[in-house]
Amino acid sequence: MDQELDRIITFLRRPLQLLGLDVLDPSWKLTPRTVFTIGMFFLQHYASAWFLTTHLDAFVVFTECFSTSAVGLEIAIRMGLLLYHRELLNETVQIIRNQKRSESFQKLANQFNKVVSVSVHLIAVMYLSTMMFELIPIVYPDPKKSNLPLALFIPHMPHDVAPYWQINYVYHTVMNLICVMFLFAVDGTLVLSILAAVYQIKGLKLCLQELDTGAEQSVLQRELVRICKTHQSIKQFIRLLDQTYYLDLLVDFGLVCLILCMGLNVIAVDVMQPIGVYLIAVAFQLFLLCFCGNLLLIESDSLSNVAYSIDWHVMPVPEQKLLMFMIAHSQKPQKLSGIFMPLIMSSFMSVIKASYSYFTLLH
Repeated sequence: MDQELDRIITFLRRPLQLLGLDVLDPSWKLTPRTVFTIGMFFLQHYASAWFLTTHLDAFVVFTECFSTSAVGLEIAIRMGLLLYHRELLNETVQIIRNQKRSESFQKLANQFNKVVSVSVHLIAVMYLSTMMFELIPIVYPDPKKSNLPLALFIPHMPHDVAPYWQINYVYHTVMNLICVMFLFAVDGTLVLSILAAVYQIKGLKLCLQELDTGAEQSVLQRELVRICKTHQSIKQFIRLLDQTYYLDLLVDFGLVCLILCMGLNVIAVDVMQPIGVYLIAVAFQLFLLCFCGNLLLIESDSLSNVAYSIDWHVMPVPEQKLLMFMIAHSQKPQKLSGIFMPLIMSSFMSVIKASYSYFTLLH
């Protein structure tokens, strides 16, 4: 494995290590950090339920709390799925680590590392932008929330006088930071995995384009068998990704729709509400995942055309049959699925349209 890819994987694992959730460590076990992280989410859900039941008559803060609570619910579910699917996730990362990178494909490997690095850092910047919520008491104080960043308080404790206001503020900051770190690590790993599949297909296309169709029959057959085996291993890797992430994507599609719908109701009442930054980050999360899934669909869809475009007519009949076998198995484009919706750009647009439709019904 090259050093650049190792650096990216280490960068993605660091937040999980800080949270005590580094399931990519074969010797991982529950630690006080893990218990603290899980305990913070138990407190967040209890605080959200308590806030919602006590603010039924305050539409703006109620919908804002509902929106931010949906993020907490998304992370709690995905945290459970991370622990449940840790063996599959380890297998996925191990396959990415063990990808063969010959000198002829070094340019493609460098391009892969660059694209992944840019994507991961873009995710980090967008998710960290939600920490601007902590500046709300300074730049946009809201008495309805006791001038706190989020629309929730620690239950059964005063929240508008010192030192309890400061305790709630610290709790909001820590909770927001935990959410950012977890989502960055999980979504960053998912983007890395999808792009790894995309560039595996790109490498396979390059093999087909560089295939010497006029070579000796034994050499040509050996190369075609290797290409067919590589194609099958790529399909198995994509099936592994689908098995690992299909529930994550289902949760993502459903709760992002709810988060955007509720957040839009807050902005409709007061367009200056800072929750807009938070909604942009949520929409970007789904956009980036769907964009990467769409790349996978496009690359796999064009694989059969690339295979057909080589000079197959000069190949011996047995090798033509091998190529025909590969073309037949590449007819169905590869894509990840969230059970009800595939991870493609049309699904992103469907979620955005559904969010706006539900917003217009509620508002």
